[in-house]
Amino acid sequence: MNEQNQGNEAKNPLDEAAKELSAKLIGESVEVKNSSVEEVQGGQVKMTNSAARSVHAHAMDMRESAVAAAQVDSLEMHESAAGAVAGKNVTVHGGVVGALAAERVQASETTVGLLVAGKVEGDVKAFLTPVAVAAFGAAFALTLAFLRLLFRRKSK
Repeated sequence: MNEQNQGNEAKNPLDEAAKELSAKLIGESVEVKNSSVEEVQGGQVKMTNSAARSVHAHAMDMRESAVAAAQVDSLEMHESAAGAVAGKNVTVHGGVVGALAAERVQASETTVGLLVAGKVEGDVKAFLTPVAVAAFGAAFALTLAFLRLLFRRKSK
């Protein structure tokens, strides 16, 4: 009877389905080198001297590359640039990012236009943080209110 069970276990459709789902969750490894591409999707993406319009990955390693938009769980950037990045753990060494939203950011010699992060470690120069944006918005609203008040008085 054990021999019959062993034969059935080898053909168990649940095992095959679990294997397929695991492969989809992990994704495949993708390497882009000295290229320009529209879109990259994969479990692990490695870019070297390349550019991409959009990247969706679990883990990504960028070296001397550029990406317009990236959605990743983990990102490691070295001497690279990105327009917008959304991720969990982002590490940037000598890079420039337009907008960065992440749970945790580690950086050195990095410039970010808009930074929204739970925890930031290292040397990051951010032009706009949520506090700076709120202050700018409040100042803008006060200026508009003052101008409206000023023009209402002149028109009467």
